[in-house]
Amino acid sequence: MSCLFCQEGSSQFSRLEPVRDERLTYQFPTDDIVGNSLNRFKEIYECKDCHSFWWIKTRGTGDPRSTYPEFYEQTAERIDDQRSELIRNPTVSRLVAAKENLFPYSFFEEVLEILSKTETEKLKVLFLNRDPNLPSSVKRWLRQWFQKEFLLEFQGIQKKWFPQSSRLLFQLEENESFFASEFIGRDQFVCIAYSEENYFLQSFDLNQKQMLWKEKIQKPFVDGIEIPVLFYQAGYLCSYQGFQKGSEYYSKLNRPDTLCIYDLSGKLILSIKLAFHCYEILSTEERDVSENRIVHNFNFTILSDTLYLPFQSQIHVYDLNSGKLKKTITLPKFEIFSGRAFETESGNLLFHTLKGILGISPTGEEVFQYFSPYHPVFIDSQFQLYFYYAIVESANTGKKKLFEQTHSSGISLVRELASPPVEFPGGIYLPFALDGSLLLDSELNTIKDLPFSTTDTLGPHSFGNAKSPVIVTEDRIIITADHSGIRMIDFLGNVVFEKPIQSEVISLFTFDGKHTILILSFFDEYSEEDQIELILLSPNGKELKQKILPGPKGLSVSFDGICIFAKNNQMFSIDLFETEESK
Repeated sequence: MSCLFCQEGSSQFSRLEPVRDERLTYQFPTDDIVGNSLNRFKEIYECKDCHSFWWIKTRGTGDPRSTYPEFYEQTAERIDDQRSELIRNPTVSRLVAAKENLFPYSFFEEVLEILSKTETEKLKVLFLNRDPNLPSSVKRWLRQWFQKEFLLEFQGIQKKWFPQSSRLLFQLEENESFFASEFIGRDQFVCIAYSEENYFLQSFDLNQKQMLWKEKIQKPFVDGIEIPVLFYQAGYLCSYQGFQKGSEYYSKLNRPDTLCIYDLSGKLILSIKLAFHCYEILSTEERDVSENRIVHNFNFTILSDTLYLPFQSQIHVYDLNSGKLKKTITLPKFEIFSGRAFETESGNLLFHTLKGILGISPTGEEVFQYFSPYHPVFIDSQFQLYFYYAIVESANTGKKKLFEQTHSSGISLVRELASPPVEFPGGIYLPFALDGSLLLDSELNTIKDLPFSTTDTLGPHSFGNAKSPVIVTEDRIIITADHSGIRMIDFLGNVVFEKPIQSEVISLFTFDGKHTILILSFFDEYSEEDQIELILLSPNGKELKQKILPGPKGLSVSFDGICIFAKNNQMFSIDLFETEESK
């Protein structure tokens, strides 16, 4: 019996069968479609008369609101001549040429199994070329096959992709790993290493090439809102440690239990319990103005060897020279300190609170206060409060400005902020969700309307997200959007650099106020290891270096552009300004 193409010239066929028992899948015949056929691959049948190939598959279908399918559907499609060549005579070159075509789910793996016996050398070349556009199933099969058949070569290739200019700094015991690192000087960094349940804080000097000190610590905060757990602030080393469970359903509500402050020689100055002193805002009522989904009060500020730490509706002030509580400042109206404090030229202290600003003189007298009924997402140096629904309120005058978008229909809609605004000398960058961003001067007049925006870190789907997708350098603003693009503009809004990306921006920072480091997620499916892509941009937007590194655990960059990173139990360094051909 011939196929439908032989009989009628048909290239498509489908039929339905009502579901009578959800436990059984209806078995459709195939002989009335392809006759007495050959079946070399799953779901692919060959007519013995005309040698046409047919792709025949069965699936459940019906109302998408139904729990179970209402019908079983069999569909048949006659495969075109180009795809038929690969099925009839599989070769590596035909497989690569057909990488964009549709085939049954397991087809490429079945073809590769055949080619592994006939074109071994060509498959090796295919793996070594690491074509990013091959289907995921092909990349996965090639990796597993190459690792199994050529283990030593595979290990050599993994080392080859490792940055050649990197230098081994030191090595831990085999059962130890790195967790985080941070530079505390031009040539000195600290890192957290761990072995099972034991954690250590240790310092290394790049010039002396030796460990300076090592202290045992409790487990760092690892499961919860995304925050740095090891960082340098105003001459001190700070670490969040321990764990407070915030929710049995959502891990982003988990919080650190302890704040530890060390001097730069590793001596513990303060260990402050944060338990029961944190708070959250899960605001649904206040979305007419703000969208602060979650707030934690474990942020703090160090000014002139003094620590300002939130404690319920108070500010605890610690003297870091003695390590003792110096005084307590009670906030009016039961306001809560956000952790951000600033010192003016006249010596006054300005505290950003959850809903506004409080100013206190050096003698402890209240000199200024302004509290909004709502929760701003940002407060600038001109005492202007920015809310999620693009409303700006001046604490000096009490006036408000609303940013709306007027459409061609004449309807004006309030715009939402995608991420917190960013202040630069002479103005504000205001990113909106979905529809671009604005560059404003200090009077909130528009300098330029930009057709791009940032990653959404404030909206309802960004619950607990603490990323900073925008930074300001000496004379540039760098704007990033996950899986979209990276852009650098000057303070007049002119685009200096633009690069499309298809991955997530893990981190964005400047190490010297001029150069920019971008850390992107990187997974090419030819390796099972965690990898990141590091890009170094010059002040003028030139791409100076691009590296594929292990990470991101243990990665840090010094003021001079020395990047340190960890792989297993080893710590390496690489000079980002060293002249070499970037990989």
